[in-house]
Amino acid sequence: MVVARGNLDAMSRHTAGDLTRSRPRLASANGGHRAPVVLLCIVALVCAACSSGRIGLSLPSTTVPLTTSTTTTSVPAQHHVTLLPALKVVGNTLELSSGQRLVMRGVLIYAMPFYLNNGQQDQGLAAATEAAYKNRWSMFARIKALGFNTVKIPISSMVYSGDAYGIDGPAAYMARLRAIVNAATIEGLYVVLNWWDSLFEGASVVTEYSTPFSMMKAVEFTFADNPGVIYEPYNEPREISWDQWIVISERMLQFWRGTIGYRGVLIADTQYWSWNFDPSYAAALLAYDRALLGRPDLLIANHRYPNGNTCFCGSERAAWNALVGQYIAKFPLLGSEYGDDDTIGPPELGWGQGFLTYLEDEAFSEGFNGAIIFVWNWEPSAMVDSTTGDLTAWGQMVVDTITTHPDHTAGS
Repeated sequence: MVVARGNLDAMSRHTAGDLTRSRPRLASANGGHRAPVVLLCIVALVCAACSSGRIGLSLPSTTVPLTTSTTTTSVPAQHHVTLLPALKVVGNTLELSSGQRLVMRGVLIYAMPFYLNNGQQDQGLAAATEAAYKNRWSMFARIKALGFNTVKIPISSMVYSGDAYGIDGPAAYMARLRAIVNAATIEGLYVVLNWWDSLFEGASVVTEYSTPFSMMKAVEFTFADNPGVIYEPYNEPREISWDQWIVISERMLQFWRGTIGYRGVLIADTQYWSWNFDPSYAAALLAYDRALLGRPDLLIANHRYPNGNTCFCGSERAAWNALVGQYIAKFPLLGSEYGDDDTIGPPELGWGQGFLTYLEDEAFSEGFNGAIIFVWNWEPSAMVDSTTGDLTAWGQMVVDTITTHPDHTAGS
């Protein structure tokens, strides 16, 4: 399924040319359709964003009561587990608990089932997903050896609560997720778990934003003792205004910080497929997290694709600088999804080379917190050839440009 990207809202505070982009997307098991959003619900959320005299909901007067949960996840007895240092956001940068800065250099991997398209199985993605799960130990070891330090795994509340893929309910879903996260942790990789279904909600996310809460409560409880796991609660919310975005994002924080007591790093995707950025709304969300925790522990996500551009130069570079680049030293920004392939044109390796080189040579040193690349194992954007297992041209470019592979002299 191909989902076209819409232009930036005419009311956006930033005009950076046509930032439309599209790329292959997967529909959820029911085709991604939800009941139409009730107009009154939208109006109520927008009014909530305005009535307090500030952007978003009223700030809490005190930090919310925070609960704690503990669990011990099972791992194969033959493997010794050394937990990774906890992460924290300090100012505009991501740091280890020791105070050392961490730049995330990662890949997105389909390893949990998510390959139905309007009820029909995407055979290529199904094969890639099942191969990733079966070969998770060797796959994660290879990713680590190539110089990456992070993997991002899409998860689905729809699959969690159903059996569309032959996974018999939440317990079986969680067992598979534990196996994946344990393998990645043992290989020394940070794991970002991302609620993928929100991509298909469109404007309905305004009323459906709480859909993943039950699953995420179980997921966070399962990995509460693993500091190497962090969360990206929504994937690419779209077709909503900034006022709607700030309200659902702050309600998301209420759930994570107050309801389940999670104090770790969260990654907040912005509206318009996390392509857009607005400093006033980002500041408001950070202030809300500060009110809940005493300090913000939040990264603001950015996604980007070539959109037909053959190089990261000229007007394309100027558009980036106007929309995102000028804020790198001021906000905790993370590139949580970048790719070289979309439906506007063929894969643009020239754009990818230029953009990734810019990140490595300039953005990271200015405080940008990393890049997670789409995608390790799914054609046509794959970083590895599904037949030979060799790195594709895109995969080799990523390794050569932004990883800490021995052949590459980039920083940590």
